[in-house]
Amino acid sequence: MNLSIKQLRAFVALTETDNFTRAAQKINLSQPAFSALIAGLEEEVGYRLFDRDTRKVQLNADGIQFIDIARRLIQTHDDAVDEIKSYATGYKGKIVLAVLPSMAVEWLPQVLAQYHHAYPKIKVELLDTQWDRCLKAVLDGQADLALTAGQPSPGTFSSRMLFADNFYLICHKDHPLARQSTVDVAEVAEHAFVGFCQGTSIRQYTDQLMEPHGFKYVLEVRQLTTMMGLVAANYGVSIVTGLTLFQFQHKDIAIIPFRDLSLKRGIYLVTDKERQLSVCAKEFYDFLQERAESFVPKS
Repeated sequence: MNLSIKQLRAFVALTETDNFTRAAQKINLSQPAFSALIAGLEEEVGYRLFDRDTRKVQLNADGIQFIDIARRLIQTHDDAVDEIKSYATGYKGKIVLAVLPSMAVEWLPQVLAQYHHAYPKIKVELLDTQWDRCLKAVLDGQADLALTAGQPSPGTFSSRMLFADNFYLICHKDHPLARQSTVDVAEVAEHAFVGFCQGTSIRQYTDQLMEPHGFKYVLEVRQLTTMMGLVAANYGVSIVTGLTLFQFQHKDIAIIPFRDLSLKRGIYLVTDKERQLSVCAKEFYDFLQERAESFVPKS
């Protein structure tokens, strides 16, 4: 059976007017063209839908049964067209963003809230995981794009640096370093150091800092909340980034900038070089980039 949407609309128009001439005018067709649509519809369904005489046309029993079917088909068609248009214009759909947990504390939540209010029909899903898994999710197609620290291989990924994130020392408020307004890396190396586990983005940077000084690792953790608890208990000192400082606003924790540290953590927006973004994912990409241009990291 090959029913057209034009036939169905003509049928509904005729049920509402009971007159071929008025129904044809309602959908902007000539009467012969309109009559051909009704005849074609009845031929497709295999039975007559109207009783006709010289003065009027009326739905018969089969037509009354068919009218609900026609209206459902028209509504389904219209809904599908609206959905296609929404996807095409980027105002409806789903986006998966892979992101480091340390970046989902500050800046990004506010940006996501702004995006949700601007585009409520677009669903953004977060995949918060380690640096290498963020990149793998993009390659596997599990994520449309990723926010990572450090630039990935340019041969595999397209990446754009959004901004640079500074590093800070965190320590207990009663720790000797807490009395200083700034610290240097050599001073940190003299104290027990709580580090992040291998594979985390911050660990890559602290390993670089450790090489000339030799940090005294006493414990390694993966979660920001765990780090906060240990430093608040004066287990040791640590180094974190500006985007995570909100997590360490604790009455027993001092946050101190470095005076001799030029190293910064680059924040990159990453996509698969071989895969084109959907319309809504591309608009989300542009949205993140625009918000990053007006963001001023803590210094």
